[in-house]
Amino acid sequence: MSFYVNDATHDVAIIGGGPSGSTCAALLAQAGRRVVLFEKERFPRFHIGESLLPYNLDLFRRLGVLEELDATFVQKWGVKLYSSDGSVFHRIRFEDALDPGYPMAYQVLRSRFDEILLRNARRLGVEVREGHTVVEAAPSWRDGCSVVARDASGATVRTRARFLVDASGRDAFVAARRGLRVMLPRLRKAAVFAHYEGVERPAGREGGDIVLIFLRNGWFWLIPLPDDRTSVGLVTDGNVIKSSGLAPEQVLETAIERCPAARSHLERARRVSEVYAASDYSYRCRRRVGDGFLLVGDAGAFIDPVFSTGVWLGMSSARAAADRLVAAFDRDGVRGESLAPATFAGYERDARRHFATYLGFVTRFYEPGFIDLFLRPSARLQLKEAVTTLMAGKADPPLAMRARLGLFYFALWLHRSFGVFPRVPLSGVLEEELPR
Repeated sequence: MSFYVNDATHDVAIIGGGPSGSTCAALLAQAGRRVVLFEKERFPRFHIGESLLPYNLDLFRRLGVLEELDATFVQKWGVKLYSSDGSVFHRIRFEDALDPGYPMAYQVLRSRFDEILLRNARRLGVEVREGHTVVEAAPSWRDGCSVVARDASGATVRTRARFLVDASGRDAFVAARRGLRVMLPRLRKAAVFAHYEGVERPAGREGGDIVLIFLRNGWFWLIPLPDDRTSVGLVTDGNVIKSSGLAPEQVLETAIERCPAARSHLERARRVSEVYAASDYSYRCRRRVGDGFLLVGDAGAFIDPVFSTGVWLGMSSARAAADRLVAAFDRDGVRGESLAPATFAGYERDARRHFATYLGFVTRFYEPGFIDLFLRPSARLQLKEAVTTLMAGKADPPLAMRARLGLFYFALWLHRSFGVFPRVPLSGVLEEELPR
């Protein structure tokens, strides 16, 4: 193995070139900071998480990529919700939210989307090193950070920076090595997913809607992508898939065949990718701020993807980290005293609060009775609008919205305790469809 030392000093070293890492890098570079970013793969590469939220748009404008995204991807104006047999249907329109200023988002092919963001970071001056796997990182707010990375040839380079940002996604480079990651047992789910062609779409704005089909112990997503592609995935309890004894492609195909609503949407479609699988993927970290480092995006926490919060939570945490780092650097010049962990207590607090907001919503989604209310929302007291605003990405709800969400959760408790609302008929994953 060859080894050489790079004596160049950067302000920030970033592990990971996905949306969180490229966003943090781009914003730091916009502020004049010297940034080096290590990405183990070479883009473009396949990735899941293709449905974005309206609150992403302001950040896209700030990054300078909104026009390119609008010209490249599918506009998402709403969400279609179905029961497993298709008998109960509801459409959510983001323009009906309490804040109608965020009426749409995008459905993106992640290989292209991530490449756009990473290329934008490079354009802004970030030193991007693709094909470099970080094997060691030793951060310290007093002494700076040493990062060792290995390239595709096996050569190893050591790089110095004043601070480390871990945006390594579910690899959670720092958290995994420091024992910071805590799995969420109530959300121990598994997913199988693939891309299809030939899925019919309605004309107009509705053609860009994400479709969610709910089962008793799981759900499907159907996400319309450019070039007649549709991302199709199934999420359920991990033990359901494990006990079936089926390979991932058999699980997905069997579940589609036995779910009338999914079968109806996909009857003329054909699969054009391999079937991917992921499991046990919801977790949080005990802390996201440490001695000379910050965790952003999935490197700090990952939540079940049912409401498409992943990219937005990741990019918003990257924005917050970048803004606080810029302020810390500007405040203290080269001495670095303001890079102490206490400086970033607000980042830790905000990231935890945003995660908790959606964790509470997603956890309730898997409780009995949630689908009964969610598919038949009440128009009273603007409860429907409050839920829509949360689904659009309003991670810091004002008091009035929190009160309405509290009423929604109270109605769910009443229904779970006393069965006060009509039940939605739901079949189970891999079960035969319910009799008509």
